[in-house]
Amino acid sequence: MNNQEQGRLQKELAQKNKVKEFLENDLLKNAFIKLKTLYTESLFNTGANESETREKLWLAYQVVGKVEQHFTEIIETGKLASKQLEDLRNNIKNQKF
Repeated sequence: MNNQEQGRLQKELAQKNKVKEFLENDLLKNAFIKLKTLYTESLFNTGANESETREKLWLAYQVVGKVEQHFTEIIETGKLASKQLEDLRNNIKNQKF
């Protein structure tokens, strides 16, 4: 593994740590919950002739989910990067002996 690859893995690990801290923030957790609740309640309270409004609310709800999914993917990628860096360190340590 070259230095560029190691740098990429370290960057992914750093991003994971930042996102994990970010997602553990109660303000952000509550914001996601409030938005999903707002969009869901609004969606179910639309009238029969408000199909365009329902569509916009559904899309807004989906966007919130996509944002959460993106953060989760960053965390998972960082976990994998951590494992790869650990394996690299172990390989280097074993080569010295």
